[in-house]
Amino acid sequence: MEINELTVEKNIKDSYENLFSAEKKAAEYVLDNLDEVVMLSVSELAKKCEVSEATIVRACKHLGYSGYYQMRLLLARDTGKNEMHENKKEVSNLNELFEFHSERILNLSKHISVETLVDVSKILLQARNTHIVGVGNTVPIVLDLGFRLQRYGVSCNYSMIPEQFYNYIMLGSENDALIAISRTGASTAVIRAVEMAYKKGMKIIVITGELNKQFVENADVIIKVVEKNSGFEIKPDSHLIEFAINEAILYMVKKNKDMNKNGIDINNKENIEMLLSEFKL
Repeated sequence: MEINELTVEKNIKDSYENLFSAEKKAAEYVLDNLDEVVMLSVSELAKKCEVSEATIVRACKHLGYSGYYQMRLLLARDTGKNEMHENKKEVSNLNELFEFHSERILNLSKHISVETLVDVSKILLQARNTHIVGVGNTVPIVLDLGFRLQRYGVSCNYSMIPEQFYNYIMLGSENDALIAISRTGASTAVIRAVEMAYKKGMKIIVITGELNKQFVENADVIIKVVEKNSGFEIKPDSHLIEFAINEAILYMVKKNKDMNKNGIDINNKENIEMLLSEFKL
């Protein structure tokens, strides 16, 4: 039987004994997290498995694939087929669907303080220029935030190409700020951007679902993405939460900017309290 005709799960199980020990470690993680792996880059999967990226690629080739990309494409095919046949909780009507997503967003208020958003807005408005970085599924979030911040008069650089946003950061200065977005906190390109910005002395804001030390240790502000547990399946991975965070950041930037325009000192504690009283996440 050709490799394309087998499910990835069956192929791994059939070939498991032929893999080397480090490769078996990666294979076990894939088998235990099939739905998650569909959304992971090779660097993110390597981080999760605690093996090298080269080990992931070798394991895929030993399984008969041309590389990790082919295996992930076939896994996406498999999970799509399984979704149609598995008896999982389904949304029965639009109201139920919208209520579910509303709860996801409202759950953020338990984990993100308004004070944190005030700090973010102050950094962005005081920065000479703001660099916004993310890769893969995060790119639409980066583009949305960057474009709309520019409409509020915040100078921004953003790109879906790592080499380009590296160049922007290298041309930046300590008067700049960086917003780094990664749900897993393990994206190699985004971690590198944070390291470059830190060496430049920039203010760093990270938006992440995982507090990976290498990603967050040099951050000035951390916004933690926390998902509400639910019986609903969200495929492909939904970034509605990050878009909601974008909305909160943009709202606070506008409020902060309006106060500055009216000659109100945002650094004054009483004025901050006034701003907080007007805003509920």
